[in-house]
Amino acid sequence: MTAEAGESAAVPPRPPSRLRLVALAVLGPLALILLALWFGIQIKQLDTMRTVVRASYDKRFTATDLIRGLDEAESAQRGYVITGDAAFLATYDMAHKTSLDSLGDLRRLYASNPEQIARLDQLGTLIDDKFAEMAGVIGARRSAGPDTADALVTNRHGVALMRQVRGLVTALGDAEQATLASRLGYVRSHFQQMRVFVWALMLVAGLALLVALWIVWRAQAVRYRVEQDAHAAAARQRAIFAGTIDALLILDEGGHIQMANAAAGRMLGYAPDELIGRDGSGILGVAGGKDDFHTRIGLRDGVLIQPNRLDRTVQHRDGHAIPVDIALGLMALPEEIQIVASLRDISERKVMERLKDEFVSTVSHELRTPLTSVVGSLGLLRSGSVGELPDAARRLVEIAENNSRRLIRLINDILDIEKIGSGRMHFESVPLDVARMLDQAIDGSRGLASTRQARLELDVAERPLIVQGDADRLLQVVTNLLSNALRFSPEGGTVRAALRRDGDNAVVSIEDEGPGVPADFRDRIFERFSQASDGAAMSGGTGLGLAISREIVLAHQGRIWFGEARGAGACFSFSLPLQAADPRSESGARPRILVCEAQAEAAGLLRGMLEHEGCLVDCVVTAREAQQAARTGRYDGLILDVALPGENGLEVVRALRRRADTRLLPIIVISGVVDPETAGAAALEVIDWIDKPVDQERLIRAVRRAVEHSATTRPTLLHIDDDLDMLEVTATALAEHGRMLRATTVASARELLGQQTPDIVILDVALPDGSGLELLPDLFLADGTAIPTIIYSATDVLPEVRGQVDAVLVKSRRSLPNLAQTIRRLLASVSTTDT
Repeated sequence: MTAEAGESAAVPPRPPSRLRLVALAVLGPLALILLALWFGIQIKQLDTMRTVVRASYDKRFTATDLIRGLDEAESAQRGYVITGDAAFLATYDMAHKTSLDSLGDLRRLYASNPEQIARLDQLGTLIDDKFAEMAGVIGARRSAGPDTADALVTNRHGVALMRQVRGLVTALGDAEQATLASRLGYVRSHFQQMRVFVWALMLVAGLALLVALWIVWRAQAVRYRVEQDAHAAAARQRAIFAGTIDALLILDEGGHIQMANAAAGRMLGYAPDELIGRDGSGILGVAGGKDDFHTRIGLRDGVLIQPNRLDRTVQHRDGHAIPVDIALGLMALPEEIQIVASLRDISERKVMERLKDEFVSTVSHELRTPLTSVVGSLGLLRSGSVGELPDAARRLVEIAENNSRRLIRLINDILDIEKIGSGRMHFESVPLDVARMLDQAIDGSRGLASTRQARLELDVAERPLIVQGDADRLLQVVTNLLSNALRFSPEGGTVRAALRRDGDNAVVSIEDEGPGVPADFRDRIFERFSQASDGAAMSGGTGLGLAISREIVLAHQGRIWFGEARGAGACFSFSLPLQAADPRSESGARPRILVCEAQAEAAGLLRGMLEHEGCLVDCVVTAREAQQAARTGRYDGLILDVALPGENGLEVVRALRRRADTRLLPIIVISGVVDPETAGAAALEVIDWIDKPVDQERLIRAVRRAVEHSATTRPTLLHIDDDLDMLEVTATALAEHGRMLRATTVASARELLGQQTPDIVILDVALPDGSGLELLPDLFLADGTAIPTIIYSATDVLPEVRGQVDAVLVKSRRSLPNLAQTIRRLLASVSTTDT
């Protein structure tokens, strides 16, 4: 097949255009109707012209009758004058009447022609004069005899009148002839145009017929070529379908097998025809359930969610299981989308993998025990437990110990891979702070960094970022990435670790200044035992670290990838989903402590101590930031270094004690300069004054007292709402009224209520996992007393629900003052009840 034929065969057929069909169906008849109307108009014009010609004939005939009537009247007059016979007078009277009738007919025929009517008026006058003259002659003959009548006739007055009458009648005829000639000329011209149009129309129709015949011929030729291509493609597909070594099944939208190749029959123990019509999902062991087949197979919006189903089994006809890898594809037909299933028998591969896993497991376990002894013995020698070693011997012991530990890491990696492959790796699931995990990984990698004379930098955009996962395994991922970056970095280079939030994910990035990832290695960089062949990138390693890291990240519902660093090196990143509750919406079950310390190293030390105790820690560096944060009401205590650069920390304490909303905030002062007796610490009402360096146990005891003091001296407000911004705004507005706890779901609220008993509950109705009203039965004290509850929601509630709570407020821009007023009222009511 040529490239052109291949391209034409790849183009899907286009359905006939309905718009074009409708246009032809409408325009064709419309053109015929317009043509028929046009011919009708032409015929009507012919009829009109025929009527005009007939009218012209009638006019001229009537004018002739008029002249003939005058001539007959004049002849009858002369006969009577000559003979005196009265019979001539009867003819005269009849001719007179004929003339007058003809004149009336002419007036009717020329009623719409003013010019001719004027002539007829003159003609009427002349006719009247003529008949008056003839009446006078007849009267003279009757009364005076023929001589007198002859005398009147011979004066030729009647001849002159008759001449004038004939002249006017001739003028009438000439005008009518000119009008008729003009009309006939117009008709001839019009019909000449119509003749040209008809010939042109016939020419266009002939050309259209030729074009239609050419289109039909071309369509037939294209159809023939398409049928040829389709026949050849179908033949090739049948040959491929029948000859492939993998089993192929084609399933319709109901999951029934429509086609099966010979390999499928051999694999499953059926003849190919016996498989037709069987339930494919049952044979393949996929897409079970009661929904329609496409939903069960994972077809969403024309895309298969999981096209590859690895390490599956299918049932042979005799009942034994066959291990297979199943690849699913789509075959879009005009009437439906069919599923193409490719089954590859992996029995031999499974045997080889089992033998390999058994060998690796046996060898790894057998090596671990002696290597542990070797490393332990070398460590004792290096530490001088059996006596001091010479410098040369100490260096050799260090080399042996480092390489023994490297071998242990290789064995551990192999065992991890084996566990991952067999699905036996166990993962703990606990909340952990990714920033703190990075701190630990950086500290643990400083030894390797020093041997490479490299620098380690850490950039954390936000603390804390809490994820759910296995701390040891995720620390292993970060350590692997840092180890790779350090090994590939040049001496004196910099390895940068960064942590940032990306939507609902925490993203960790490790970038180096090494040679980067070779192009021919990128497709298999996360495969087992894969190492770049580029000599510039070769720097030891097992080839398992990235494969293990990928599996660990995937097990935590994350993803891992690589790209180019800002320089010439590589940047490896992985993302982990954050906990459903944002750190801003932390419920308050873990104490939140504010640390004001200008020295970053000291602040980090305090953070580590407090987080190890289970506290949430926010750090600020200036007195102004400390006062602003304290006024939010989010903190159970403040740890303050009074020796702030350019500021007096004691003034911060005094300022906080002067405000109503921070007066009861527990404060722990740390200092290495100011004497508490000299500063008047008792007057400041601080929990403790701790000298630097900070005693960790004393600090923890002071923090515990601060948390207990905060719980007993300030009312506890529980706000349940899934809108994080609303939680933040409400906490700021109600900071002076008490200590704020937060929950964003029904489940987290129930968990929090099991740990603490709030004084007041602010409840939203619409929560992600149910209605907030489901919590009403939980809002009771041990003695059966209801906890004061305010429904603070965007929608109103039913009247029967209003009776179960203390207040109902609808969220709006002006409702926060109302909420604060309601809180004050309920706190006053609770205080009165307690007394």
